[in-house]
Amino acid sequence: MAKNTKEIGYTGLIEWSGMVMEDFLKELRGKKGYKRYNEMRLNSPVVGALLLAAERSVLPISWFYSSALGEKDPRIEFLEKARNGMSFSWNDHISEALTFLPFGYAPFEIVYKRENGKMVWRKFAFRGQDTIFQWLRDDAGGLEGFIQMGAPTFEMKTIPIEKLIIYRTRVEKNNPEGRSILRTAWVPYYYAKNIMQIEAIGVERDIAGFPVITLPPGASTDENDSNSDYSKAAKVGRNIRNDEQACLILPSPDWGFELASTGGTRLFDTDAIVKRYESRILMSALAQFLILGQDKVGTQALSSDLTDFWGMSVNAIADVISETHTKFAVKRLLALNGMDTEGIRLEHTPAGDTNLAELGDFFQKVGSKITWLPSDETWLRGVANLPEADEDLIVEERERKSQEMAFMPFNAEYFSTAPDDDERKLQERRLERLVKVFMNEQKDRIIKETTK
Repeated sequence: MAKNTKEIGYTGLIEWSGMVMEDFLKELRGKKGYKRYNEMRLNSPVVGALLLAAERSVLPISWFYSSALGEKDPRIEFLEKARNGMSFSWNDHISEALTFLPFGYAPFEIVYKRENGKMVWRKFAFRGQDTIFQWLRDDAGGLEGFIQMGAPTFEMKTIPIEKLIIYRTRVEKNNPEGRSILRTAWVPYYYAKNIMQIEAIGVERDIAGFPVITLPPGASTDENDSNSDYSKAAKVGRNIRNDEQACLILPSPDWGFELASTGGTRLFDTDAIVKRYESRILMSALAQFLILGQDKVGTQALSSDLTDFWGMSVNAIADVISETHTKFAVKRLLALNGMDTEGIRLEHTPAGDTNLAELGDFFQKVGSKITWLPSDETWLRGVANLPEADEDLIVEERERKSQEMAFMPFNAEYFSTAPDDDERKLQERRLERLVKVFMNEQKDRIIKETTK
């Protein structure tokens, strides 16, 4: 009996009429969630610094295509030309793609053009998260695309999944909206924001005083009547502000008004409370290093550990971009042009600065066990910010040095007058290694010449 290949189960994603309802907090669902995450990234200096640090860490990364068939694979040149020929720069695309961090996902429409008889990318057009009206599903629950409706025309546009790239922080339950990296920061942000508002009101009251209004005998005190003396006095008290237009006119001498002092003391240190919540916000994204040292505490080792965690996070972000781009942009473009879609992908250089001291120590320990290729030296030059060198030029320079070494006279006098036996043996081993390297290079050169 043939095996049943039909999918039976389901992910369990909570979705209603194409709208994702997965979050248990209603205010963080759909467009309501967009508004709150947008508020966090635009109003909070801590959240803003976190997202800016992520963007500034990802943008310097170099991106390139690699193939299992090697660097001579013609698909690499085709993809590089397609990427560099778009109407928007690659860094512009990366900058917009990084909005998947605060919002959980970043959708793009792939727009093609025909060039020299081939289909290539014209642009990856960003589609704002706040314009997503409804997600479309097939009978098996797979994503078919979405309906877009937003400014300025508010027309409904259906974009099929075949034309979409959707970067997501997480794919849990195949949720097309992913999950914002600010989700776990929402609670500390909410409390920090409200405590700062209360603190600002308290500062104003400490400076201006607390309004006290005395009603005269016979005043009407009906709280439900907007024209009563009580309601009018309450409105005056609420609107008292100590600014350049501050004034108060009392209707008669029987009315009393004064600004009473609050005493100027607080039971709680609001500054410490707000700092605690802000550190929790950064902790939720492994970015505590941004506030390290503000209170004159923290060691170099702690700083190094925290930045290492951040580096891992940034590399994970770059991995999401490269994997998503490979699966939904590269393979589709190659298929449109009748090319093989397997064995090629977008890759990236590591994020952050390389510790050259640690790298030098590593090579000192294992350098003799590594077979150095010209591509390795090209990579090392890039890491160390040395001038670029073509791989063919590197090969030619190595051959030149080998030939010079071959004609160097053997200094027998040096070995006979070596300081001691250990020193003489050390020099002999060095010479043996040089001869071995030279012979291997000559063998490779001869094989290379004979196979042309």
